[in-house]
Amino acid sequence: MKVLAAIPACNERKTITSVVMLSKEHVDTVLVIDDGSMDKTALLSKLAGAEVIQHDMNQGKGAALLTALKWADQNGYDIIVFIDADGQHDPGAISRLVEPIKRGECDITIGSRWFHDEGLSEMPIHRIIGNWVLSTTTSLSLSKLLRDSQSGFRAFHMRTLPSFLQAMESGFAVESEMITLADKAGFRWKEVGIKASYGDLDSSTQGPLIHGLSVLGRALKVLRIHKPIRFFGSLSIASFMIAIGISFWGRIAFPDENLLPLGVLYFVASLIIIGGFFMFSAIMLSGINHISKKIFDIVLDIIQSSKH
Repeated sequence: MKVLAAIPACNERKTITSVVMLSKEHVDTVLVIDDGSMDKTALLSKLAGAEVIQHDMNQGKGAALLTALKWADQNGYDIIVFIDADGQHDPGAISRLVEPIKRGECDITIGSRWFHDEGLSEMPIHRIIGNWVLSTTTSLSLSKLLRDSQSGFRAFHMRTLPSFLQAMESGFAVESEMITLADKAGFRWKEVGIKASYGDLDSSTQGPLIHGLSVLGRALKVLRIHKPIRFFGSLSIASFMIAIGISFWGRIAFPDENLLPLGVLYFVASLIIIGGFFMFSAIMLSGINHISKKIFDIVLDIIQSSKH
């Protein structure tokens, strides 16, 4: 099976050479997607022996991943491994991600720092907390628990490509959206333990809090689109529970009144109406989602049949 290592990169001249050269030892070809770099990332990648595709301007990680997937499909590769360009991941672990796919155990593997004895040893505490929050949020969109949703170290069998063509995220939330789309399409995935190194590396130009909140917001957007009954259903239940809680508080705070004060009644009624609206949205959007999934399954079967 032909294996391609794809490295999305933007202004990574300090580390790209070593990542390319170390990755070459474990795959047939290394592809660097230079996403609008202003430094010599593309040149250094070519000198290190990689194939290079350049975006004229920065389009985001999601666009870089899709470019790599299409290139791999056009050039007849069976497995594509994504690895970050900043040196956080050990290319020596590529074989651990590829082997389960080669053996037919799954279609996708995700390098997880939570499944390695030393996976979290160098991970800053704010990253551990942020990763847990984002992974828990992403898991609400999936059929099983995902521990490391933001890992950029992943391997895909190329038969999964059609499921990603409807991806909408262009930034780092694409990590969450891709596994959600694959899970929705019925592809099998598993996490494989890896170790990550950090040091002074920080791939985000934003502060960790702003970056984390941005990715969380987009992960919630993915949840809202792909699992509306879980998203809106949770909001509906929360609204009803708050309304019940305020009603009990009102009876305790105003024991001599036959009815709750008018302001409290208005507030409780508003929460009930909002909860009902969320519940209606959950039911309607879930039905639409179910129909769209059936249509997608039909299209996916047609694409796969045409390839055979």
